[in-house]
Amino acid sequence: MKIPFFQKKLILCLVAELIILVLFSVLIIRPLINKIQEFSQEYLDGQEVLAKLDQRGSLFVELEKNYQEKQNELSIIESALLNKDEIVDFISNLETTAKQTGNIFEIKTASSVVPSEKDKEKEPFLTIRITFWGGFTNLLCFIASLEDAPYPPYRLIEIDQITINRTKNVDLIEDEGLVEKGDLETVLNIKIYTQ
Repeated sequence: MKIPFFQKKLILCLVAELIILVLFSVLIIRPLINKIQEFSQEYLDGQEVLAKLDQRGSLFVELEKNYQEKQNELSIIESALLNKDEIVDFISNLETTAKQTGNIFEIKTASSVVPSEKDKEKEPFLTIRITFWGGFTNLLCFIASLEDAPYPPYRLIEIDQITINRTKNVDLIEDEGLVEKGDLETVLNIKIYTQ
C-alpha cells in the first residue's frame, strides 16, 4: 500500500513540528524554566537577607535604647562616687555627723587605694579608720546617718570592719565631761568608693 503524497507531506509536517516543538522545549522553554527557578531562588534568598537586615536594624535600635538607659544609670552611679577633690569635705561631714549624733570623733588613718592593672574590675576607694566614743544609741545614730546620708554626701560607702569596746580608761576625754566610764569606744574602717 502506497501512502499518498498528501498524507506523506502531512506526516512529515507533523514529525517536523514535533521535532521543532521538542527542540523548542529543550532549547528555549527548559532554560527559561531554569532561569525562572534561579531568579525565584535569588528572590527568596534576597527576602531572607532583607528579613535578617530588618531584624538587625530593630535589634540595633533596641540596643541603642538600652545603651542610653545604661549611660543614664552610669552617670548616676558616677555622680555617687566620691570625687578626689571632695575628700576633705567628706571627712569634715563625718566629723559633723559624729557631733550631731553625740559622739567624739578621731581619725586614726586615711589612705587611698587604687587597684592594680590585674584588678581592673575593682574600683578605687578611700579607707578611713576612725575611732569615736559615745553611747550605744549614739553609735547606732552615727551608723544610720552614715548609711542613710542623702546624696551629695555619698552613698557608696562600705563599713569594712567595726570593733566595739566598753571604755575603761578615758581619763583625757572624761576630764572634758563628754564621755563617761562605760560608754563605747568604736573603731570603724570605712571604705568610700572614689572616681
